[in-house]
Amino acid sequence: MVRRVKLKKIKNIESLVKYYSSLPYTITIEKDDDGRGPYYVARVLELPDLIMTGDTPEEAIRELEDEKPEYIELYLRLGNKMPEPFRKSEYSGNVLLRLPASVHEDLARMAALEGVSLNQYMVATLSKQVGREEVLMKGKKQTYKATRSQTRPERRSKKQSPIMKESK
Repeated sequence: MVRRVKLKKIKNIESLVKYYSSLPYTITIEKDDDGRGPYYVARVLELPDLIMTGDTPEEAIRELEDEKPEYIELYLRLGNKMPEPFRKSEYSGNVLLRLPASVHEDLARMAALEGVSLNQYMVATLSKQVGREEVLMKGKKQTYKATRSQTRPERRSKKQSPIMKESK
């Protein structure tokens, strides 16, 4: 009886690994240089402990895709709940934001000085900041969607082992 339960559990984990491995997680690529030459670091935004490297962005992604099933299996066996990929449809454009009364007052004052609503002022200010961040990161980071697993590069693969998270 115990053996059947274990077999069922193993098959369940295998099917979960297959399911989660096929999801379109968001991958970021950063160019880095350790003094021996440039290389690329690939990370999954939704799985921050999954980090791999390669000599090109494509190699870093391949390395990451190769490692992803093993990472997911270990993560699940530790009893952790796998996060789902970010989805654009999950964002309605409405955000409930709590902030200090003094910041609220300052924002309202700045909106009045600009002659716009508080909402318009906050959207413009946030958009401006996000644009500034994008400009600063341009050339260093690119965002890709992971689509399939490919072969592992041989040179300068710096494997980052998954952080052992405690079961919740």
